[in-house]
Amino acid sequence: MLVIATLASRRLLRLCLLLSVATVLSGGWPLTAAAQTAALQTGVQVISANLAQPVLLGPAQMARLPRQQVTRPDHDGKNRTYSGVSLCAVLMAAGAKIGPDLPRKGMAHYVLVSAADGYQAVFALAELNPDFAPRPVLLADRCDGQPLPATAGPYQIIVPDEKKMGRCVRQVQSLRVVAAQPQS
Repeated sequence: MLVIATLASRRLLRLCLLLSVATVLSGGWPLTAAAQTAALQTGVQVISANLAQPVLLGPAQMARLPRQQVTRPDHDGKNRTYSGVSLCAVLMAAGAKIGPDLPRKGMAHYVLVSAADGYQAVFALAELNPDFAPRPVLLADRCDGQPLPATAGPYQIIVPDEKKMGRCVRQVQSLRVVAAQPQS
């Protein structure tokens, strides 16, 4: 009986966390620091018009994707080796069209990366596609063989060849594929 009650409590807690993340993402009330930490540990949400609903990719799903490593200097100028999954692979695992299926109109799409603190960065969809761009943009979960520190993780975007770390978003919560608005 205790096992059933514990499983039910965990499911209820997970549901509450997902609802609170959804509330915050839709502009609702802000999460407390503890709730933000718990929500971050559930994974990264992928949102796209071609998906019936947002997809939450957690650590178990990320572990099944091919891993890569890149080296880049951190904020202090020290070279670090980051490992994780290419952003392209993450989006494709969620069902977003980005890989070989990138539609011609996809050239006017971008990915909006959002962090726990509200920080955001943009990537053109084509620059994430290995058919167009030679370097991977990683959704990293490790640095120098260790899990990312709480101030950066559990997931951080790593762009290996950029001079500044402005798009190396820490504490990534969501990836939103957006169509650019045509000019009138």
